[in-house]
Amino acid sequence: MLLLTPLVFATLTSIASAARLTVSIPSSPPLLPNPGSLAPSTHAILLGPPGTRYSAPLRRDNTFAFPDLEEASYLLTIQSRDYFFPPLRVDVTKAADGQTIAAWQTFRGNEWSNKGPQYGSAKGTLNIQVSPSSQKDFYQHRGGFDIMSFVKSPMILMGLVSVVFIFGMPYIMDNMDPEMKEEMAEMQKKGPLSGSNGAASQIQNFDMAGWLAGKGSGAESGGTVKKR
Repeated sequence: MLLLTPLVFATLTSIASAARLTVSIPSSPPLLPNPGSLAPSTHAILLGPPGTRYSAPLRRDNTFAFPDLEEASYLLTIQSRDYFFPPLRVDVTKAADGQTIAAWQTFRGNEWSNKGPQYGSAKGTLNIQVSPSSQKDFYQHRGGFDIMSFVKSPMILMGLVSVVFIFGMPYIMDNMDPEMKEEMAEMQKKGPLSGSNGAASQIQNFDMAGWLAGKGSGAESGGTVKKR
């Protein structure tokens, strides 16, 4: 019995000197006026050296509790369905009269030594408050009517150009030099689709009945030659 007493005393002393961390979510209007509205799945995670991981659920008093933390450097993240929380760096170091625990804001993608504002420092037990940084948005808001995006549409641009040509060409032709008018008229006459010998006039003046009659007479004459 006497041998067990020092062992029990040493165990109780180590438990009493172990570091504890309590993280509370305060009311932060207008982003989170009521912390009690957080989803029950909200939890906090402490990631330490390889193989060291602590997880704490959200309690009724809107806090996360991490008792008996070992001496190490941790990354604290709060996982929430509806809000983003800033990540924190938590260092637990050994002191002469116990353990010292301190927390700073850290930044993802930066060096671990890059510390932000300090959230607190204490011996043995540290209580800090962490507010959400932004709210998660899972829906894309429908954009309103934009006249510029409507005008930039290719179909609208083609229509505007056509309207300009329809209403602008007569004005341009009226103000054109007479010599240029004559040159354009000659070019139109020499075009493949204009003039008396143009393809359009030839198609329009095509005699289908005469062409068929000629084909028929040619076939009959060919047949007579064969009889001779």
